[in-house]
This record gives sequence, structure tokens and C-alpha cells, in this order.
Amino acid sequence: MKRSVLIVDDSDTIRHIIKVYLMKLKLGFLDADRADRGLRLLGSSPVDLIIADFNMPGMNGLDFVRQVRADERPEVCHLPIVLLTGGKAPDLDLRAVQAGASEFVRKPISSAALTAVVRRHLRMPEEVDHLVA
Repeated sequence: MKRSVLIVDDSDTIRHIIKVYLMKLKLGFLDADRADRGLRLLGSSPVDLIIADFNMPGMNGLDFVRQVRADERPEVCHLPIVLLTGGKAPDLDLRAVQAGASEFVRKPISSAALTAVVRRHLRMPEEVDHLVA
């Protein structure tokens, strides 16, 4: 069964880059440009992982994480959530974890690093290169 990732970020470019970075994992994607739209998608479409931006208009990433964690549906409130930010404040990672984020990642992030984060949270095996003798 194909795994699905919800990407919540107000930047069309960032959402596109995340999809390109994760293309080789053969995932399905849903995306939202605002946290409230992401919450609505969670109500109508099953996903296996959420990647969300920290700074968004309206509801920020911390409040989004809190809303997901407060959801009464176990298939939603227990979803792994990776929170991304370009912010530099030293306490952002602590605030993200306290809000309920599964992992906090600072931008810019490489394709390999994001792929490793997603593999870990989706419990996907690491890619192994096979050499033919």
C-alpha cells in the first residue's frame, strides 16, 4: 500500500521541493498552504506522516501540531509530525517537541537528510545499493 504524506507550508516552492526530494520513496502527497486547510485534509484523507512549516500565516506550526495531537481520532493524533523552520531562535526545537512534534528540522535541509527523516518516521528500510560482481 502506498504511503501518504501531508505537506503543510505556505510556500508553493517549498511544498514542491519537498515532493521532489521525496520522489524516490514513491509516496503519495497531499498539500495545504495553510494549517487550517491541512487540518481539514486530515479529516477527509488518511495520511501516514505530516511535514509542516513552523511559520505560517494564521495558525503557526506549533498550534497546528497541538491541534493534531488534540484530535480524538487515534489515526490522526498519533501521526508522526516533522516540523520545519528556517528560524534561528535556539529554543525552537524545545518548543516544537513540547507542542508534540515528532521531530524538528531546521532549513535548509538536503534531499538525503529529509529522506532519512521520512524513512525513519515511516519505518521504511534504508536504501541498499547492490553491487553486481
